[in-house]
Amino acid sequence: MLYQRIENALKLCGEHIASFDSSEARYREVETYLVAGLVLLIVSEYEDHLESVFVKRAEQCGDLHAINYIKKTLSQKFRSPDLGKINETLNRFDNSYKTLFFKDIENSPEHAAWDSLLKARHAVVHKKGTLNLTFRELQTNYLLTKKIVREVETVLNVNTQTDLV
Repeated sequence: MLYQRIENALKLCGEHIASFDSSEARYREVETYLVAGLVLLIVSEYEDHLESVFVKRAEQCGDLHAINYIKKTLSQKFRSPDLGKINETLNRFDNSYKTLFFKDIENSPEHAAWDSLLKARHAVVHKKGTLNLTFRELQTNYLLTKKIVREVETVLNVNTQTDLV
């Protein structure tokens, strides 16, 4: 199953959090550490998967040299995949891809969830801002952000997943 590492980690962390006494002083601190690790895992998995989606689209052209160029370019440029980078990459394939993608995503709950996830990542990795995301909020955002990935696949006409909700 796609994102099995994420699903397993969410389940395990959820079990641990459920076993804690939320009235304990350290409850929130431990939850924050778990959420920070999960945020990094989720964004890392999304980075890898989105890069592979763009590469699969490039492979449709059948030109090995073009495919290699696109792989190398994506590998260098496509880290911390905020919606701006996704839009820019789609636009480089074709402006209609960007337009099609953004019309369903712009100002949606999925857009807000994606931005929240990337903001949380920046808070953890770059210490920019604070991590203000609970485990429950992360679970909700994760479910919403899956639509972003599916939408990229749809726009690029690439199907790599069959079991996402």
